[in-house]
Amino acid sequence: MMFWYVIQTKPRKEGQASSYLSAKGVEMFNPLMENVYVRRGKVIRELKPLFPGYVFGRFDMDESYNLVCWGRGVKKIVGIGDHPAPISDDVIAIIKNRTNKDNIIKKAYQLNPKDRVRIKSGPLKDLIGILERWVSDSARIRVLLNLIGYSPTIELHYSMVEKVY
Repeated sequence: MMFWYVIQTKPRKEGQASSYLSAKGVEMFNPLMENVYVRRGKVIRELKPLFPGYVFGRFDMDESYNLVCWGRGVKKIVGIGDHPAPISDDVIAIIKNRTNKDNIIKKAYQLNPKDRVRIKSGPLKDLIGILERWVSDSARIRVLLNLIGYSPTIELHYSMVEKVY
């Protein structure tokens, strides 16, 4: 009978374990999280595992135990003691509902117009402004700065600001 199991991988080998087991016919689910940050003025987008060191696999324990347990990049199948424990299909469904077609979960930024924001990096670091609006689907925002006697509007990537309470 097919059940979902949590598979612990060797350090930073989630992709390797997932692709190896997928190629062997095991249904795999490796949710990723998009991480956006700014380094040296450039917006960097990287994908990291949502659960570092773990992936999900759906297989029949009697037929595929050895294949999975000794698979490339796999450390062990998580369970109680020495016995692998299946997890509910509902748990996987909840996580899958929060991902896109590429199994990526994007961070939800709760930035709304008129929110006070602080610039986290760049030449305007630590200046406070008001979020005027989201510019487009390119993840840029327009911020109205409050300088002495002058209120310029600037456009930044949303990852360069944080909400101020």
